[in-house]
Amino acid sequence: MSYQIIEPVNQVRLTNVAVVRMSRHGKRFEVACYRNKILNYRQKIETDLSEVLQTDRVFTNVSKGLFAPSKDLLKAFDSTDQEAICRIILDKGQIQVSDMERSATLENTAREVANMVATKCVHPLSNRPYTVHQIRDAMKQAEFSVQPTSSRSVKRQFLDCVRAIQEKNVLDIERAKMELAIVFPLEGGENTQEQISKQLKDEAHALIQNVVDNKRIYFLVDPSKYRIADSISKKHGGTLEISRQTVTQEGDVDVSLELERNNLLQQSRNDKTLETNAQDTNRNLTDELGNNLSKLAIHDEGSIRDEEEDNEEEEFVSMASARKKNKKAMKKSKKAKRREKEEISQRQERIDVEKARQEERNFRLGVKNSDGAAQTMNSSNKNEDSKSCNTCGGSFTASQYRAHFRSDWHRYNVKLKMKGCAPVEEKEFLMIDADAFFADTLS
Repeated sequence: MSYQIIEPVNQVRLTNVAVVRMSRHGKRFEVACYRNKILNYRQKIETDLSEVLQTDRVFTNVSKGLFAPSKDLLKAFDSTDQEAICRIILDKGQIQVSDMERSATLENTAREVANMVATKCVHPLSNRPYTVHQIRDAMKQAEFSVQPTSSRSVKRQFLDCVRAIQEKNVLDIERAKMELAIVFPLEGGENTQEQISKQLKDEAHALIQNVVDNKRIYFLVDPSKYRIADSISKKHGGTLEISRQTVTQEGDVDVSLELERNNLLQQSRNDKTLETNAQDTNRNLTDELGNNLSKLAIHDEGSIRDEEEDNEEEEFVSMASARKKNKKAMKKSKKAKRREKEEISQRQERIDVEKARQEERNFRLGVKNSDGAAQTMNSSNKNEDSKSCNTCGGSFTASQYRAHFRSDWHRYNVKLKMKGCAPVEEKEFLMIDADAFFADTLS
């Protein structure tokens, strides 16, 4: 009969273990700690290492229970002292804070912020502090949430909390006044005391309480004006002393004063409601005025649109008349082109008649022989480095040959050759209007 050890399938391992991990020289090192002790150790609240570590051994994998070899520790930390290495990993390693620990930390921070608000803030009229429970309820109504102290200090969160409560009008609250004292030298006397008192009232909005022996002034001031009061005291060669951090009303509540305070509070609320009603009426009047102006603007836009439509109709009529004029001008231009072609043909006929008459006259006068002599001379010169054009015919020297290819006569003959027409001679090209002749020929 075989015996088998059956482990529970619903077992959750490492339920109260927080792992701090650190990598060095390509190796991973871990230590096993208690969940609620790591942050206390890093904040120097807990110094006993045995209260923080579950075991003083260094692991490569805590979940598998693999210990780090001594040679890896020596290579990474230049030491094999387990306690010293654990301290290095706790100080510089990465930690994953659990949900319970995070919620506990945030709860402690919220409690500290509420205690600070309850200690340093009072009601503006009664000058009495609120309870911590009232402050916690006001924080919830103002939807103020605390942050970890690692990202924002408790004092800054206290200032943000007071500002949020004031903006949401959850409580009538303000920071309690500080009682300060300025001690100035005896040389100044009453003049120095008067100057300091005037500057404190004007710049720091301080309330002068008492003057002792013309060398010490006691006054109440808002904590945000502390730097201004300090600069005033240093300017006159005095020193600033803090008499009381917070000035609050103590003792039993006087019923008459409380009723008077409630009346003042009710009156201030009524003034606020009247002010809000006046603002609402002004807003309604401005809305009605805006609606009327928008209606007038719509009416003006309609009239402007009508005018634009009239202008568009006028432009359309003017464009139609201009189109008609263009058609007439095009007809006139066609007639002018036809007339120009007729004039060109008549001019060509006259040129041809004049050319025939000139040839007949030259033949009669015997110019033909001279032309023959010129032809013989040209033939003799042609043999000496002459070049001919396959398109236009004739022979040219090297310089004439290059100039011939850039001439209008050669380009004209090339166009005729591309259209399948016969080329013309240079004399014929010079006697006629090339553009007109080209239009006649290619049309």
